[in-house]
Amino acid sequence: MSEPAKTSLAPGLFRTPFSRAYWRCAAREFTNVKMLAVAAVLIAVRVALKPLSIPLSPNLNINFGFFVNALGAMIFGPVVAIPAAAISDTLGCILFPNGPYFFPFILTEIAGSLIFALFLYRAPLTGWRVTLSRFAVCFLVNIVIQTPIMLWYYKLMLGKSYAIFDLPRICKNLALFPFESLLLLLFLNALRPVTYRMKLTYDPPRKLEITKRLVIFVVALFLIGAIATGAYYVYDYQTNNFAKDFSKTERADFNRDLAEQIGADEDELVLVNKINRTVFRSEQTVTYTVYKIDPSIADPDALWGLKNSEVKEIAELTLVEKDCVLVMDGK
Repeated sequence: MSEPAKTSLAPGLFRTPFSRAYWRCAAREFTNVKMLAVAAVLIAVRVALKPLSIPLSPNLNINFGFFVNALGAMIFGPVVAIPAAAISDTLGCILFPNGPYFFPFILTEIAGSLIFALFLYRAPLTGWRVTLSRFAVCFLVNIVIQTPIMLWYYKLMLGKSYAIFDLPRICKNLALFPFESLLLLLFLNALRPVTYRMKLTYDPPRKLEITKRLVIFVVALFLIGAIATGAYYVYDYQTNNFAKDFSKTERADFNRDLAEQIGADEDELVLVNKINRTVFRSEQTVTYTVYKIDPSIADPDALWGLKNSEVKEIAELTLVEKDCVLVMDGK
């Protein structure tokens, strides 16, 4: 049976967060001693649960932290949720460090808490809301927002390159979304009578059923995320320059093979500019530049591993052709 439609809301509830009254209520929670005490307790629980997870496979785990995150956001709202997320992230990094501390990661914690609050605070708790809130966190926060932060982290803190399209991480978020939505719905549904009796929430407790429509909705959201991910993967793969991550040795080997394929003269230097590949074909499009090497240069072999941007100041090289294109086997 589906949940009955409601024509009116219980006192203290809002249909959407897009009203002044909603934000006035959220702001008052910051002056409510009881709410601040609850926030402190949930921060401590969230930090304690940070290293714990539910193992589904060797590389697939459901973290306990987001359950507490959603519960807290449902109770004290977006204004308190922002500093609570910042504090829990900072304490978690201090007590359970996992690599160098990188401040911008705090933005993902804040964004996740804020999204949960916008969906769940002073709102009628339904399976649709809970599912949408988890999907928004998985897709918008864990994939869209976290990707540039990871790129920044790898470059500044680790000195490494990071694939903008990290397919394993994206697939992990999409694969876990249905299970996490179901578990979150059961978790909040079980605790709602307690929070209502303690006057922490305003939605009268009622049984939430996992209906066929809700299951179809979850599957539809999963497919939307998968299709969007697949479309972006195709775009990213076909616009990515695969030559930019070459090491000096790899670049030199590729340039020599390329020179052999195009039949370059012995006194010519061939440097790859970029390599573009297609998803459904085994070919790759190579753009390259050809230089004439002056016989007076001391070590011509060292030139083959250079990038085009590095040869501009070498007077012994004369430009012959630039932006040449060759379609070749991509295997």
